[in-house]
Amino acid sequence: MLQRQAAPLRAQLVEKLREDIVTGRYGAGDRLLERSLEAEYGVSRTVVRESLRQLESERLVEIVPNVGPRVRALSYDEIVNLYEVRSTLESAASRFAAQGASASQVNDLRAAFEHLVTSAGTLPIAEMIKEKNRFYEALIEASGNPIIGEMLGNVQARIAQLRSITLASTDRTPHMLAELRKVVECIEARDPAGAVQASEDHVESARQIALRHVALSQPGDGSQPSLTT
Repeated sequence: MLQRQAAPLRAQLVEKLREDIVTGRYGAGDRLLERSLEAEYGVSRTVVRESLRQLESERLVEIVPNVGPRVRALSYDEIVNLYEVRSTLESAASRFAAQGASASQVNDLRAAFEHLVTSAGTLPIAEMIKEKNRFYEALIEASGNPIIGEMLGNVQARIAQLRSITLASTDRTPHMLAELRKVVECIEARDPAGAVQASEDHVESARQIALRHVALSQPGDGSQPSLTT
């Protein structure tokens, strides 16, 4: 049941449903029944429909004729393309941060990273993703380019399920932290080329895990797989 808070109920429901998709409570292809959502969260049909439309605009949900809303599956090609864009955006943010971030912005980035290190291994996946997003917020601030943050946020939403899969992979957390530590160190050293390479390496590691999961989750019929959880 959602609480009556300052944030509009629609915003609360969007955040909750997005989290449920990220953590795998609702997997690709699962139907999102309006009546069930009304009852579970104690909101009106209007709030449910507005929330689903918001998630449809983020391409997390699709409205299928004669079926209704359901969690959208990603095609193999979409996954490849999204990780390419994510790599480009993250590496650009890291390069800009290495070139022009203020000392206080670099300190804030280091603090966000150290907080992520402290939290790693002790939080559920959904909370880990939130902590990692806070790191990215500090990175975008250091880059001085908020447009990169807007575009990266859209990409991260599109690959939300995959992020939970990659973070949950065996031994992924220490590797993820080592990769991000390299990004931070290169920014601190004012090494744009190194920051770009470290960011690309980080995204490539996540991409390989995601694509491996997708390949293993599909029957070997020769067709391009899509994401299932």
